[in-house]
Amino acid sequence: MQELLLSVLGSLALRLPILIAVCVSLVWVLPTPRAAPRTAALLGLSLLGVATLLGMVVVVGTQVLVARGVYEFMIDLGSWLRAIHFVLGLAEAFAMVLLVWAMTRALRDRSPTGGPPSRI
Repeated sequence: MQELLLSVLGSLALRLPILIAVCVSLVWVLPTPRAAPRTAALLGLSLLGVATLLGMVVVVGTQVLVARGVYEFMIDLGSWLRAIHFVLGLAEAFAMVLLVWAMTRALRDRSPTGGPPSRI
């Protein structure tokens, strides 16, 4: 039981920095004025947070099943787990694209001289 607990805590600790970064980023993005970059950033951060949490659930669930010795079920579940990890990876990649788009759009809309925003 102690080995399972340490294994689960180790898996959770691996994803904790991402969750902390998402929370800090949400605190920075929420007070900004409503605009397309803000919406994209909020969507990207939300998607990244949800994908990270679901990834944690999948990993912990797998560890619990292995600790209980349910190997027959794990063999059947293997292809589903690969598909789930693939979908979560796609969600994280899409979230990163949204965040980078929001960041570049916000940076392009800034005016270095205080005048109207430049369109490059």
